Amino acid sequence: MKRNSIAVLAAIAAVTGAMAAAPARAQSDGTLQERVRAMEQQLQELKKRLETTQRVAERARTEAGSEARRNIKWHLGGFAVADYRATDKEGDSDQFGAAKFNPIFLIGYKDLVFFEGELEIEAGSDGGTETVLEFGNLNVNATDWLTVTAGKFLSPLGDFQQHLHPAWINKLPDRPAGFAGGGAEHLSEIGVMVRGAFPVGSMTMDYAAFVGNGPRLASDANDGVTLKAFGGDLNEDKAYGGRVGLRPLPYLNVGLSGMLATLKGNQGAGGLVTSGDYDMVVGDAAFTRGNWNIRGEYIRAHLDSLNSAVDSDSTTTLIPSSTWRAWYLQAAYRLAGISSNPILKNVEPVIRYSQFHVTGLSNFKTNEEDRWAFGLNYWIAPSAVAKVAYESKDFHNKSDEDVFRAQIAFGF
Repeated sequence: MKRNSIAVLAAIAAVTGAMAAAPARAQSDGTLQERVRAMEQQLQELKKRLETTQRVAERARTEAGSEARRNIKWHLGGFAVADYRATDKEGDSDQFGAAKFNPIFLIGYKDLVFFEGELEIEAGSDGGTETVLEFGNLNVNATDWLTVTAGKFLSPLGDFQQHLHPAWINKLPDRPAGFAGGGAEHLSEIGVMVRGAFPVGSMTMDYAAFVGNGPRLASDANDGVTLKAFGGDLNEDKAYGGRVGLRPLPYLNVGLSGMLATLKGNQGAGGLVTSGDYDMVVGDAAFTRGNWNIRGEYIRAHLDSLNSAVDSDSTTTLIPSSTWRAWYLQAAYRLAGISSNPILKNVEPVIRYSQFHVTGLSNFKTNEEDRWAFGLNYWIAPSAVAKVAYESKDFHNKSDEDVFRAQIAFGF
């Protein structure tokens, strides 16, 4: 009996203890749940803050990108040309010639830096397509009167190549005698150039100065000097040159240019190779007032004697001192100055006389000529023109030639 009482009392005590502990456990579970809920609430707040931060950052990136895009401006320009040529030269057939597309890309950031590049895409005589980089360079506008250019650029020597070479700007379908590949004109350069313009009293002066790889003696030395940009330098020194122009009146511009370089002879089968000094002087003038457009340019280039192989299979020989001279004078008049007729006012007669003479190695003289060119242009639009022209070429060392040309060109 006593033992039973003790067991009952123990059971009652256990139940009582359990009942007493239950509220404590319940209270502990409630506290844990509250902590979990608090942590979940804090996590949600952190997620919201993170999302807000991400939105702000994304908006900042978008605004920065938009600002950059707003400050980057670009323009696609250029010109296209198609022409026809007929000649009385024996063995030379009449033909539709150049089908060219020259896109020009201009891309700039604010007024600080810009890129300019021109491609010449032409249908080749073999049925293929020829693509040439005419120029491609980066420019930094250091001040209002100074721009720094690096890359491949059109030669600043003279006026024709840098301002008149596009087909829709050139008043005739052809270039003047000596103003083409293998002639006396410096066409392009790879290097660094500074240029700009500034007022001088009531006048304006413009300038350009460059250092570059320079021209080379042609791979076939009989072809003379190759006056175009090269991506490497085989000579002993860089070429230096520039131009200074003065505009005493708004419609009159005169300029003087020059270049100094050293040309190394070509290595052939054997023999001593030497170098010769090369210099060029160019004078140009342009009168553009009302319906008149009168221009002229004179080039003199000189190469000292040097030892060079004529080609890779020959030994070196002495190439005598040689001088190239080329010049032209051109006049054009738009008939809008004398007629309001809707047809006649768009007609523009053109006349040009040009010469190309060489002293020195007899093989350099092959293309010496005196040339008369007479043209008639019809301006379809301010930058679209149809041209016809007749050229009389008086060569000194080969048969003379008469050429008829027709061309249509569009600048955009």
